[in-house]
Amino acid sequence: MAIGGILKSKYRRTVITVAVQSRLLVTALFVLWRVLASPYDTSAELNQPCLSQKIPDWTYQEDEGVRANRSSLGLLGQAIEKTIVWDGVYYVKIAECGYEYEHYHAFLPIFPLAMRFVTRTFLSKLVPSLGLRATLALSGYLINNLAFVFSAFCLFMLTEALLEDGLLALTAAALFCFNPASTFYSAIYSESLFALLSFTGILCFLKGRKWWAVILFGLSSGVRSNGVLHAGLFLYQAMHKVFNQTIYRRRFSQVVPTILTAVLQSFAVATPFVGFQFYGWLQMCYIPRVKLISPARPWCSASVPYLYGFVQSHYWNVGFLRYFQLKQLPNFLLASPMLVLSICSIIAYGRQQPRLLFSLGLVVAGSSSPAQAKVALLSDGEEVRAKIARKGKTGDGSLEAPRKGFFSPAAVCFLIQLGFMTAVAMFVMHVQVATRFLSVSPPVYWYGAHTMISSKVRGRIGKLIWSSFLAYVKNPYQLLNALEKRIYNALWRERERGRNGVSDYGVLKATLRPAAGSGTVERGSEHPRKGGHEGSTLKVLKFLS
Repeated sequence: MAIGGILKSKYRRTVITVAVQSRLLVTALFVLWRVLASPYDTSAELNQPCLSQKIPDWTYQEDEGVRANRSSLGLLGQAIEKTIVWDGVYYVKIAECGYEYEHYHAFLPIFPLAMRFVTRTFLSKLVPSLGLRATLALSGYLINNLAFVFSAFCLFMLTEALLEDGLLALTAAALFCFNPASTFYSAIYSESLFALLSFTGILCFLKGRKWWAVILFGLSSGVRSNGVLHAGLFLYQAMHKVFNQTIYRRRFSQVVPTILTAVLQSFAVATPFVGFQFYGWLQMCYIPRVKLISPARPWCSASVPYLYGFVQSHYWNVGFLRYFQLKQLPNFLLASPMLVLSICSIIAYGRQQPRLLFSLGLVVAGSSSPAQAKVALLSDGEEVRAKIARKGKTGDGSLEAPRKGFFSPAAVCFLIQLGFMTAVAMFVMHVQVATRFLSVSPPVYWYGAHTMISSKVRGRIGKLIWSSFLAYVKNPYQLLNALEKRIYNALWRERERGRNGVSDYGVLKATLRPAAGSGTVERGSEHPRKGGHEGSTLKVLKFLS
């Protein structure tokens, strides 16, 4: 026991160390990339003033004279503002101005509220020097990097508690620290906060602290819409309890309370997300109709006015098979590591535990108490004492001694959830979001860790997983942006010189040439060097055209 305690303590320190080091590495690479590469991303310049005429006191709005007389910290504030890109633009603007436009409702409120809270309390003295927008962005960076470190630790803790394998838990946490979506976890995105709330909620759920889990899962559904899926944990456990109560224990009086409790807990988990839809309906439908401000939006007249679904479909073209286009093939390739790992984890578990997976774990109902407690995710205080219909009979003989590690019966519920998430990521949502969407699912890291420490495939598979994960530490989308910038800058310069009447690709091919034996391009003569080959930038442009 003493050796086990020492190992656990060592593993925990290692997880914290690796998590901190990964954030330092990602942040350093991010800053270096912004300084040297200057990607083709002008979204940082999208800084329109708030529509509201009423300016809250906490915003410290400045006139141009005050802005011009800032201290040297003003330059730092400008540098921070240039890092606000992509979804970060929306989160910062929502934190600053609120939900002023319809499409802003695609971004849920808990994360921008957290940014505003940190700015108003802990960082309020920086606002006059850095500026409000830069301070809000700084709050987002602090929240996400701190949340990530604690997320990695919570993933280790829940994996160790659920699968009872310290080495697998350590390896899974290390994979999480360098997962393909790692860059987004340090940027102004909501993934880090969502992961922290999700992993902490699962840990509370496993320890039997159900209402704490409800609160944490509820907050997660106010951070990202997929937080609603955590309600499935309560329904899954209730299904097992009801099945055991009716089939084996014959305690029918407990069925209704069990179902009602699970439904109430599930509804509580979804309440922040549903409440946000109601807020959007009041803001976009009810108030404009009462005050006759503007005509109602088309989704307002639907039988169930679902703002989030309308925004995703109308502004981002999210829908079933809408992304299955030839031009989206590069995005599918970029998302393939996480998608392949998710699919392989489900297949591997299905091969080892087919009856367990396809019966939703009900095959062990009425079996040995440890197996039933594991598959139903029951805490020690809730462990079911099943009555065996016939003495000596178990639901599945292979589960009399419950397995540990990835193939533990306790992983069934999470594999089912991962299967649903993978199907949604592939067939409904934008596939480039799949990497971030699936990165908060523990079974992905459990399976990766399992294959890496397995004696049969440790070498080759381990190197493949690590290489694919580390390749994404610097987001490949930024590489494409840099290539685009080089292309468009070249085209713009040539047009300025008056070379009209030449197609875009013709101009590019005439003014950019590949370096011999490499995938880079450089300014030079109008013909490639002898022995050279067409560069990757030209291939990208050909594909896009």
